[in-house]
Amino acid sequence: MPRKAARQAVRKKAQPARESRLQGMRRMAVRAGWVLGVVALTAITARAGVYLLDLRVERLVVHGAGDHVAKEDLETQLAPVINAGFFTLDLNTIRSELESMPWVYAASVRRRWPDALVVNIEEQRPVARWGLDGFLNHEGEYFPGDFSDRWADLARLEGPEGSEVAMTRRYQNLESLLAPTGLQVVALHEDVLGQVTAELDSGCLLLLGAENHIQRISRFVTLWRGQLQGQPLLRVDMRYEHGAAVAPLPGTQWALGNAGAEWKEIR
Repeated sequence: MPRKAARQAVRKKAQPARESRLQGMRRMAVRAGWVLGVVALTAITARAGVYLLDLRVERLVVHGAGDHVAKEDLETQLAPVINAGFFTLDLNTIRSELESMPWVYAASVRRRWPDALVVNIEEQRPVARWGLDGFLNHEGEYFPGDFSDRWADLARLEGPEGSEVAMTRRYQNLESLLAPTGLQVVALHEDVLGQVTAELDSGCLLLLGAENHIQRISRFVTLWRGQLQGQPLLRVDMRYEHGAAVAPLPGTQWALGNAGAEWKEIR
């Protein structure tokens, strides 16, 4: 083989070898770049994670609080549970803490970036007083609260422990059934035997017994429209099957006659 041809053959063999080494170096550089990138990303993520975990709640934003739920009271109630980081707050625990407050009916909480906890409050809506130390809401649930002149017109309900829901429903039914008469219930009492007595705003006591309250109130409304309206009533006993026993106010004139009788049975 001529020398020139031999030299060309050697160069052709050397060139692919150099290209192969260059490609290998490039691949190594790419791998090294990927590794460095992953390491850098991991470091950045770790530092970002530490930063995010270190965030704290700096502001409490409250919506819906009114006369009975003050922001200061909310801050006091939540102080033990919002010391955790912004992202590690237990929102369910916070909601439970809020709803344990007497005048809070329902609450919702959410985070607002970067440092706020947003609280939405729905206050209790009392429909009646319960005994001497609390109220019943629209669902018949008891909650403690101080009485004030604002609640003077609420009816007072009393009954055995555990009867709150049933008494609330009974009160609402009585109010609805009495609407045609213009009378209102100012107090409703159930004793340990289940005997129910209603005091009306006219001063009359309505004895309803332990059963058939709706039917007895309906009969009372009929009697009121027909014979009792305008009469000076002390008590009306509706525990009779078809009629009622009526006691007029002492010393008053009974328009239906027999003014001296303590009770008068009517049908």
